[in-house]
Amino acid sequence: FGFKKISGSAVGEVRLKGAPVPPGSAMASLLHIFRFMLGPPGVPLWIVISFDSILLILLISTILLLLPKKVWSKSKLVRSARNRLVGWLRRMVELSIQGPLVLGSVWLGRKLGRGRLSSVAKAPHAISAKADSMFDVTIKFSPTLGWNLFHQENYVVSFARDGTDIWAERSFNKDTDCEDLSGNLKKGDRFKVVIQELPASTRVKFRVGAVSYWGRGPWSKEVCVTTMATPSKDLGFTGLLGPAWEKTGSGKKEYTWLQTRNEVHLRIAIGKDLRGKDVRFKAQPHRLQVDLAVGTEVLALLHGTLAHRINSDDATWYIDESKDDGRFIQITIFKLEALERWTRVFEGDEHPEIDPRYVQFFVDPLNPGSLGDLNE
Repeated sequence: FGFKKISGSAVGEVRLKGAPVPPGSAMASLLHIFRFMLGPPGVPLWIVISFDSILLILLISTILLLLPKKVWSKSKLVRSARNRLVGWLRRMVELSIQGPLVLGSVWLGRKLGRGRLSSVAKAPHAISAKADSMFDVTIKFSPTLGWNLFHQENYVVSFARDGTDIWAERSFNKDTDCEDLSGNLKKGDRFKVVIQELPASTRVKFRVGAVSYWGRGPWSKEVCVTTMATPSKDLGFTGLLGPAWEKTGSGKKEYTWLQTRNEVHLRIAIGKDLRGKDVRFKAQPHRLQVDLAVGTEVLALLHGTLAHRINSDDATWYIDESKDDGRFIQITIFKLEALERWTRVFEGDEHPEIDPRYVQFFVDPLNPGSLGDLNE
């Protein structure tokens, strides 16, 4: 029939001119991907573009999530994009958890499982403690939860005097005894409990543990707070002085303070040899500073951030003497808000708080029907 034998090179030339590309080659792979992106014949172009865009977004998102930290942390753009993606995914999960289908499934699983579907409890975090009165302390904490939606836990608060290991415990049901501070979108993210009947003016340490069906988990980090003290008869208390108290000659390392409806008075006991020229006084709206000049040194006698703002221009000091108290430095500062009940003069554990419920400016103990110092 006139057929001729064709060499291998000639065959290659024929294939390059339009013959089918052999399977398995790189060109075949690219053509396969291109055909997949174009979709089946007859599909509208807008559907193809939408599908390809979604596919591209999924691909980029997967790459961002799987990138090692040492790679994405070097680029600010990549780091920002990854953080936005993670935040968006978390938000999407949080919103999906609020759906009725998920909530119903979780409720049913918890009822049928009776706690057996819970995970092992983990230690709560972000613990804080604040004294509310002489006997009450508010504890705030955040539970450490995983992805187990069927997990259930309650809490136990353990407390002891600072410096001792004799612990007492009180249990709290999450639903009935704990106040949820987290809001509706992140329900169960932050709780508050109140520990009552504590000793007054005592430094107490606290720790919180979570309890699930499988037992109590590890304790949280310890936090310390000092319960409030009973005010003196002059509606004040005492606080610690700085290292210069040893140079005052009085042998007293504490100052005393009292308050009226408009003023706060501080007294620092001094010896007979201390003179006014040895005292350095500086008042600012948020800070008070008293120093002693001892030879060529200037030592801190009373430094601190004020618990309340004052009018620093009106702050005064002088040296006075009385039969009962001896010689002392008298400092007078004025409240910006009259009738404000101060619980302390300075911030810090060295300056104990008093219970404001026992600070009454309108009651004279000798004449309960009077208006106290408002008559002055």
